[in-house]
Amino acid sequence: MSEQPTSSAQRPAIVGHRGASAHAPENTLAAFRRGIEDGAQLLECDVHLSADGQVVVMHDETIDRTAAADSPLRTGAIGDLTRAELDTVLLEDGEKVPSLKELLEMTTVPVFIEVKIAAAAKAVAEQLRALPAGSPAAASTVISFHADALAEIRRTTDTPVSYLVEQVGEKELATARELGAAGIGPSVKGLSLRAAAAAREAGLAVNPWTINSPEQLDVALACGVASVTTDDPAWVQHELDVRGR
Repeated sequence: MSEQPTSSAQRPAIVGHRGASAHAPENTLAAFRRGIEDGAQLLECDVHLSADGQVVVMHDETIDRTAAADSPLRTGAIGDLTRAELDTVLLEDGEKVPSLKELLEMTTVPVFIEVKIAAAAKAVAEQLRALPAGSPAAASTVISFHADALAEIRRTTDTPVSYLVEQVGEKELATARELGAAGIGPSVKGLSLRAAAAAREAGLAVNPWTINSPEQLDVALACGVASVTTDDPAWVQHELDVRGR
């Protein structure tokens, strides 16, 4: 995803946000499989650290929102729970809480790995370094709002990074450049033609999040983005086909 678009007519890569989370429980292996089936060229996941230092795929700091009503364990902070305890958690449709290792082993496409807490960066880097060179996951990108997490990834791996921001400004561009980032990931709500042009001028691919409406897709395409992160990869693929992209 280090390539930047040469024109607004270039077809962006489709990124399955937490998998195909519009159709399967977010950040589960089922959602990631569905994302690939629905045409995502990349997956996006969120990671935290368990109490015993395991890299856990979940967006929130706690299991409270996503634990199913019949889960044996329904509340608690990921950082306070061991991997063994997390293995008892049931999510919607009987899904389990995946580890990053499980996702990296099963995926057939690269992953945008969002490091939610800076302390997880070292463990994520260790797993990335251990990947076979030819595996799809070896072409992954680490993304984060935490510059220090991305600095750790850059310092210890060859994995590209993309800096997550609410909107693109001079401060954000300077930080991305200092990190040696391949891209910058603004909220689509904070994206504009001027911001996208400034990012590309700085040598950064534009990877906005999260695009789930025709109006948001209009903005992304007008800005010549490198990727479109969405809860519904099949919908974006259809929209791009219809628009001749």
